[in-house]
Amino acid sequence: MKKWICLCLCLLLLLPGCGRAKAPVSDRPYDLEIEYGDSGVAAMTGAYTWNWMEGETVQGAAASAADPLSMLQDIPYVNESKAGEMKLLFSKSPDSLSVQYRTSADGYQSVHSLKIEGTSLPAPTGGDSYLFLINAVWEQTEKAACWGESAYYFRYLPAGSAGESEDLSLYRLLQLEASDLFAVEAINHGTGEQKTCRSVADKETVLDFLKENLSTDFIQTQVATVESDFVLRLVCTDGTQLTLGYGSTGGRAWILLGGVPYEAEPMDLNALWSGLKAEAVAQSAEAPGEYLQTSEDFPGGDWGADFAYGYLRDLEDSVAYDEMFWIEDGDEANGYRLETGDPGKVLSLASDCQFWILEGHFAPYCQVTKETLLQWSRTAGWDVLFRLYQKDGQIIAICEQYQP
Repeated sequence: MKKWICLCLCLLLLLPGCGRAKAPVSDRPYDLEIEYGDSGVAAMTGAYTWNWMEGETVQGAAASAADPLSMLQDIPYVNESKAGEMKLLFSKSPDSLSVQYRTSADGYQSVHSLKIEGTSLPAPTGGDSYLFLINAVWEQTEKAACWGESAYYFRYLPAGSAGESEDLSLYRLLQLEASDLFAVEAINHGTGEQKTCRSVADKETVLDFLKENLSTDFIQTQVATVESDFVLRLVCTDGTQLTLGYGSTGGRAWILLGGVPYEAEPMDLNALWSGLKAEAVAQSAEAPGEYLQTSEDFPGGDWGADFAYGYLRDLEDSVAYDEMFWIEDGDEANGYRLETGDPGKVLSLASDCQFWILEGHFAPYCQVTKETLLQWSRTAGWDVLFRLYQKDGQIIAICEQYQP
């Protein structure tokens, strides 16, 4: 009885101003909150069909939703704790509900059904991440102010994890087929060579290797130096890209995602390299060390303050880049975070555009040719972040951004 009273009080708090007997009329599905020990989170609403009464008239609305895996990093989450169950608190209890989940153990590929009693979910065990789908139904009755069906999403992550922004990219990689790839650039830093793979056989070889050796769960690690032995840059037919670096030393191995090292199982990249039929060619004859000039200070005193952050995708008569936003955030370890903007933006290059990189991705600033800058961005082992300075609708300077 006490438990029922507490639940009723929670519902009243969730619905301020509602009547004692029923929830108010709503033009969208009722909210769902996940209570987990002393914490909780509001679930994301997915696709729904919904009806409500306005006087004597029935009104309706419907919404579709993207594949939750395409927005994985945006779905709210709870972290593993000592609590044994997660409680589903609807602002108005549904007449029925079903629960499904996916896990990072197989790249979120398989969908599992979960039978529950009431509105509580058992907390998962083990170190995997979980994506939960809750489907709730409110039946149409004579007394119902609203009725319909709605999906909800939330995630369960290991203790202390905030989820990786690469979840989406890695999941997508594990789903790719050879027909989805325009090309794969494989770079062997040990030999100073690269192979550009465009044949179906080579693309399948790369994808099969990655699917056998990668999962979507990685643990960030600390290593004294971060250097890639191999780099794989996958270019998709829709213009998107994913760059993976791989390194190993002293029995340890890691992959580089966005310049951040994550623990990984050792992988035989030499065997993959040997299995690719594409011709191996020497990397760009112009090494990054061949600088036009260097500067210990920021060289852009005349560039102004009109710039955008981005990852370079192409650099010819124009520049193609994926827009990024640099957000100052005191809660992050390094005081900032990056958020994605518009992919595939294209702007023209000024005839006197300057190109600058950071030696060792740290210092000093080094002016280079356009070709060297593009090569630098493609062979680092991660997406190198640049500032793109604009004037009169043209890019007048591209300068590497230091990332602490």
